[in-house]
Order: sequence, then structure tokens, then C-alpha cells
Amino acid sequence: MEDQVVQAVKELLYEVREMRQEMESFKQEIRQEMQSFKQEMENFKQEMRQEMEAFKQEIREEIKELHVRIGKLETKVDKLHDKFELHAQKQWQTEADVYRLKKLIGIE
Repeated sequence: MEDQVVQAVKELLYEVREMRQEMESFKQEIRQEMQSFKQEMENFKQEMRQEMEAFKQEIREEIKELHVRIGKLETKVDKLHDKFELHAQKQWQTEADVYRLKKLIGIE
């Protein structure tokens, strides 16, 4: 009986050793997977940073282009305003000339 108990204990110890080896192997696998995952995440972060920088650059260029277009529009608006002012002055002058002519010929 004592031999059977000793044999059972030896078998249990053997199984425990095997389980420990499996656990160590599993731990090593998990460490490798975690390292791989960390590397993938780092690569992903780098890619996202690069994409964000490219996106920011595109936005900066779009803003510059919009500023140029706004400047051109402001110039056009200023020119139109000047033309309107000139037209208003000519209209006023024409009305004044017509009034003077009518007064000169006696219509008014």
C-alpha cells in the first residue's frame, strides 16, 4: 500500500511538473503575443500620426488657397464698389447736366 501511495505521489508530482512546463510555455506564448501586439500597436500609432500630419498639411494648404481666393474676391468686390461709386457719380453728373440744359433752354 505504501508503494502505491508513493507511486501515486510520484505520478502527481510528474503531472504537476508537466503542468508547470505547459504553464511556462503558455506564459512564453502570451509574452510573445503581447510583444507582437505592442509592436503592431506602435506601428499603428506611427501610421496614424503620419496620416494626421498629412491631413494637417492638406488642411493648411486648403486654408492658404482659401485665403488667396478670399483675397481675390475682396479685390473684385473693391473694384465693383469703385465702379459703382464712379457710376453713381456719373449718374449724378448726368442728372445735373440734364437739369442745367433744361433750365438753359427753359423747360424747367
